[in-house]
Amino acid sequence: MNKKRPFGNDLISGRILKNLASLGSLQILNFLIPMVLSPYLVRVIGLENFGRVAVAQAIISYLNIITDFGFYITATKEISQNRENKKVVGAIYNEVLTTKIYLLVLTFLFLSGFVALFDETDTNPLLYIFSFTMVIGQALFPIWLFHGLEDMKYITLVNSASKVVSLLLIFFFVTETTDYIYVNFFLGVGTILAAIASFYFVKSKYGLVYKPVAITQVRHHLKEGKDIFVSNFAVNLYTNSNILILGLFAPVQIVGYYSVAEKVMNAVRQLLGVYFQAIYPSMCNLVSKTKKELIEVTLRVHLPFSLGIMFLCSGINFFSEELTQYFSGTYTQEINYLIRLLSFVPFIVALNIPSNQLLLIYGYKETYRTTLLLGSLLNLLLNFVLSYFYLAQGTGITVILTEVFITVSLLTVLEKKNPVYSLLFKKGT
Repeated sequence: MNKKRPFGNDLISGRILKNLASLGSLQILNFLIPMVLSPYLVRVIGLENFGRVAVAQAIISYLNIITDFGFYITATKEISQNRENKKVVGAIYNEVLTTKIYLLVLTFLFLSGFVALFDETDTNPLLYIFSFTMVIGQALFPIWLFHGLEDMKYITLVNSASKVVSLLLIFFFVTETTDYIYVNFFLGVGTILAAIASFYFVKSKYGLVYKPVAITQVRHHLKEGKDIFVSNFAVNLYTNSNILILGLFAPVQIVGYYSVAEKVMNAVRQLLGVYFQAIYPSMCNLVSKTKKELIEVTLRVHLPFSLGIMFLCSGINFFSEELTQYFSGTYTQEINYLIRLLSFVPFIVALNIPSNQLLLIYGYKETYRTTLLLGSLLNLLLNFVLSYFYLAQGTGITVILTEVFITVSLLTVLEKKNPVYSLLFKKGT
């Protein structure tokens, strides 16, 4: 019987740092691509069409949440805990992929119905149909498998190549204002190519070949992932509905201003997702560990990371004028203000990662879900009021207040639910 290595030794051996290095190199590319692509698109398709593309991406993000259904958490955890058992890993691989294919069909039907009712006077409905490639690519790429097996090198290689392909396709084919309908299409094409390559890699390295499973096994995974799905949907409500709600009250140009500032914020925020994914598989092995080991992880990993994010956010705030000039091609006071307003949002989010992960690991999925639903409700209420009166500034203030509420709430819930693993007080050993 294989003995699991203690988490402390896991840190010493460098597994987490190795994962962070692999995913971090990918994230450098994820950080740089918006820095190159966004200014190009603003110049070629204009701020108004840039705002339209952002609205389509916000809608597509909801479809991505449906096809993912929380598998990046539930499937990653199952595979991480059974990584030595090829039969179990293979079963999870088949069941999750089959479930995602069913959900993919469902989301396409939903999008088709949405487009059929669409008013063509403002935006070409083909933008939304072409954007569905982004859903296909994300649904079929088994990133949860590689995270569970902690095989981050492959993710880095394939995702990097796919993003470069998408970037080149956009530079080559998106050359005039009306080409805005193809932007999301080419972003999705790169991900689809990555998914196709992943099937070959999974077969050659792990001997896993996808085989459809019975509908009963699909139901099992839908039931297992429902709490995480609702939580993710709630997160998506307060991260991607901002542009949609702003679009109800503000001109498209104002939506474009906010979209530029949000792109800058999200470039940093993506680092948080990579960090979460890199450390989560190893954190799943913390269930039976002592508080001392938990605090060691917090001090050695979470604290330095959060400080790094804080310095990065400070840099964005300090160089906001230069970033405004770079992204929009000219200095725009509105964009500069919004970049500064949103600059510290990633740091606020970084502070909730430890409590976020521990609530999931210790099985408090329903509590986690409820907390995020309350945050989403707060976001929607504030958004409709503040965006109506203050437009993009109101949207930015809503984002800050929502993230502060989520961070404080998650930490408070963890302290009450599992005081032995308190991150603030000396309880337990």
